[in-house]
Amino acid sequence: MVFNYCIFVMFVVYFKCKVESAHWALKRVLPNSLEDLCSVWDAMNNMIMLQHIEIKASFETSTHVVGHVFKKTLYKRLLGMVSRNTLNEIVAEVEHLRYLGNDPSSCGCVMRSTHGLPCACELSRYTTGSILVDSVHMF
Repeated sequence: MVFNYCIFVMFVVYFKCKVESAHWALKRVLPNSLEDLCSVWDAMNNMIMLQHIEIKASFETSTHVVGHVFKKTLYKRLLGMVSRNTLNEIVAEVEHLRYLGNDPSSCGCVMRSTHGLPCACELSRYTTGSILVDSVHMF
């Protein structure tokens, strides 16, 4: 019972902070509390449009900014087609391939069966070219 009460208190405090933050942001946009509905609506619309523009800009940046690891020919066809997390998983599997050396038979194909990503034995075929998008399962 005490544990549930502590979780409830943490939940209330978290959401109270979120509501107060949104309220403060709205108060910054509104000139005073005596405005009519149309001016309040316009102010809220402008605030939401600004947030939407910021989110789109952040998303565009995340799709165009490429880390140094992914500038190799191996990942050329995957850039912009799969998430950055997927690319990081494939990089880890390439490192696993380097650890296995010339024996890809001990791969186990865990990445293929659990994540739908190419495992070390599949990646050994792409040593000279780039990884095909078709080798990544689109869930």
